[in-house]
Amino acid sequence: MNDGSTRKIIILLLTGVIAVLAGSEFWELRHYEDSFVASKCLTDVTSLSAYEPSLRGTWADAPIYVFDSGVPGGTAFIMGGTHPNESAGILSAYILMENIEISKGRVIVLPIANLSASTAALNGFGYPAYYRVETDWGTRTYKIGSRATNPLDQWPDPPIFVHYPSGQALCYEDSRNLNRNYPGRSDGSLVERIGRAIMVLLDSEQVDFAFDIHEASITYPVNDTYVVPDVAADIAFLSSMSLEARGIDIRVELSADSLKGYSHREWETVGEVLPFLIEVPTPFIERVVGPMTEYLVRYGKDEFLVKMATAGYAAVPYDKDGYSLEYRCGLQLSAALEAVNIGSMLIPEASIEVFWPGFEELEATGIGHYLHNPRIPENRGRVRHVGPATR
Repeated sequence: MNDGSTRKIIILLLTGVIAVLAGSEFWELRHYEDSFVASKCLTDVTSLSAYEPSLRGTWADAPIYVFDSGVPGGTAFIMGGTHPNESAGILSAYILMENIEISKGRVIVLPIANLSASTAALNGFGYPAYYRVETDWGTRTYKIGSRATNPLDQWPDPPIFVHYPSGQALCYEDSRNLNRNYPGRSDGSLVERIGRAIMVLLDSEQVDFAFDIHEASITYPVNDTYVVPDVAADIAFLSSMSLEARGIDIRVELSADSLKGYSHREWETVGEVLPFLIEVPTPFIERVVGPMTEYLVRYGKDEFLVKMATAGYAAVPYDKDGYSLEYRCGLQLSAALEAVNIGSMLIPEASIEVFWPGFEELEATGIGHYLHNPRIPENRGRVRHVGPATR
């Protein structure tokens, strides 16, 4: 064998090793499952395919957790992970499910609405694949997904995405964005079928209060905000005032009729549902930050954003303290709980008596305090893994 052939073999072997190493990271992200220790109030586990059978066996068949007091009352629906690169909404769902106490009504939680999107990275931005939260007993690791459905599950994107059923033309990438694909349809794309499943869930479970939990960049004008249609405006404004009295700042934005495919517009067409989309600020999805690191996810601090905010280009206040996960999750959890409490007072037949930790609790003791040790005997039987329901 001559030197040229030897070099070619070596190059091929090195190429194979690199491909295997790179592929293993993609495989791990695709298959990694978050976990949580469920509250003793957990009464049932189901999945999106129970509401849209065509999702069974797909990477989009996300698990759903039900906390039923056994006492008649209202039903609240809490949903994170519409965009799985917005980590706080998913983590808020886990914190809620580990610590919920309920004595009247039901709470249904879908922690990662677009589970397929959680199995992919967001190309071109150098996101870390995971972030970690420290606790007294160890470290809890969570993955970071993409904004849109994994192209392995839905491809190709059309040149122009046409929303069903309005016919409104949108950006091609929105064909894989769950929050442009309501009300969905059973014979549509994968993400349309996710939207359809959620609409059926809201209807069949007779949901009263429904929350879609998000994060937004600090330059985005709709931030620290309840986004609601007119039907939910009274509860949102009263909740905003009540939270403001406690030093928790969240505003109200009335959603425009022209918006098509969004949860806060389409959900109100189902039964008596009152929809709330909650936006809180995060530097992690900003486009003008420094390195996209795990530290940025966890603590929300970035020197470039401080300079930009000082120059007047931020939609919300931002300084060197940043926006930690404690702040973001706390705001989301308090906003949802306050709306449930106010709604229960205004609509007695939909009353829910429930508690989960919020802004004050997380700011005082940290997130780690509310993440329970899965290894101690009393918790082992309550560990739940969040992955495709049939796998």
